Amino acid sequence: MRQFTFTLVCSSALAWASVASAADDIRLGGTGGALGTMRLLADAYEKFDRGAKLSVLPSLGSGGGIKALLAGAIEIAVSSRALQDAERSQGAMALEYARTPFVFATAAATKVTGINITDLAGIYSGKIRNWPDGTRIWLVMRPERDSDSALIRNISAEVRAALAKARERPGLFFAVTDQECAMVLEKHPGSFGPSTLGQILAEKRKLKALRINDVEPSARALAAGRYPYYKSLFIVTTSKTPQAARRFIAFVQSKAGQDILGQTGHVVPPFGPTAHAPR
Repeated sequence: MRQFTFTLVCSSALAWASVASAADDIRLGGTGGALGTMRLLADAYEKFDRGAKLSVLPSLGSGGGIKALLAGAIEIAVSSRALQDAERSQGAMALEYARTPFVFATAAATKVTGINITDLAGIYSGKIRNWPDGTRIWLVMRPERDSDSALIRNISAEVRAALAKARERPGLFFAVTDQECAMVLEKHPGSFGPSTLGQILAEKRKLKALRINDVEPSARALAAGRYPYYKSLFIVTTSKTPQAARRFIAFVQSKAGQDILGQTGHVVPPFGPTAHAPR
């Protein structure tokens, strides 16, 4: 059923992209967490190059975006994971254009500002089910093969074991996309789940990114190596990527593009000392 659903979603997205191509020169899609910032970059680029037209598709996921790129349905894919060997063998090429703090977020009204790693393991394992003020913790999970789950597993052996235990707990909500996760987190007081600073800022989400071990999850802390948890973001192309798309990628790497990335919680190359990316 999971494979059927994935195929159906990708097929629908490819069909949507084919229709959109009649009016748009550059079609971009992929991981949901990058789309808010990409829309801001696209808007700025269209003002810079009046002849350019960009269409940012709804979330396809990293794998779905790369699949659409290789099928010729879009010109640029964005991914939150490195390329797989099979994707490289089909001609995909990746450029890491930014990193953003990987965070644990809650609804803005929740009366908590931070956790430590022991708390994190306790929340996932079910040992901790309420915030200090008594509010129930409304835990939002992500699919096992999602990049967010890979990042969580990589935090520590204790957290890895707790996440595995959480998957056996009945009644937990699983968000399929980054946007669905953010919407559910906003909706429920006491919520708890993964996100990125980049998505929260670019989409203007009513979410609070929690401090971890008393370190604020800011782009500055990430760049300095004080905050060790981050998500890498990649632009994926092929040798067939048209010049119009390559000009937009050059804009993303320009000072104007990097200013937008900086304003939305991203660190741009060259990257400083950081620690926890997916393995």
